[in-house]
Amino acid sequence: SGGFGAEITATTPVDLKKKLGGTAYTLMGVVKAFNLEPYEGRLLVPGEEPLEGAMLFMAVGNSRLAGGGFEVAPKARLDDGLLDLAILRHQPGFEPGRLLAELKTIDDPDNKFVYYRQLPEFTLEAQKGVHYNLDGEPTQETKITFSVLPKHLKVAF
Repeated sequence: SGGFGAEITATTPVDLKKKLGGTAYTLMGVVKAFNLEPYEGRLLVPGEEPLEGAMLFMAVGNSRLAGGGFEVAPKARLDDGLLDLAILRHQPGFEPGRLLAELKTIDDPDNKFVYYRQLPEFTLEAQKGVHYNLDGEPTQETKITFSVLPKHLKVAF
């Protein structure tokens, strides 16, 4: 994941987490929401024109669910050779009702707030460092590339 949620995870003080547990993240989220600044940047997909804009949150996966069982990539499949990218865009005129409707039609090209693509590879570039949570490991990057290695992991049942 990247953006606001990953920033909360990375910047919540350890002492606060020890004292309040998971509530510490909620508290930090409320505090940071008052100073929320979107991440300006662009999405680079090989063979396509760059897509510029601002995001608040993003998730990448090859599975439908993220930690805690949250569905962040509803069309994802482990064996399709693609990564699912979901971005919550920062747009003027925030409309909560429209956002909720778009979450039900994630791949509609007319969506204003939700952007969803299935891609084998892409790069995100930002003007300032974006907080990412890469499978539990926090990092902050201005440029990051995601790609999938189809059939790279052998699994035995």
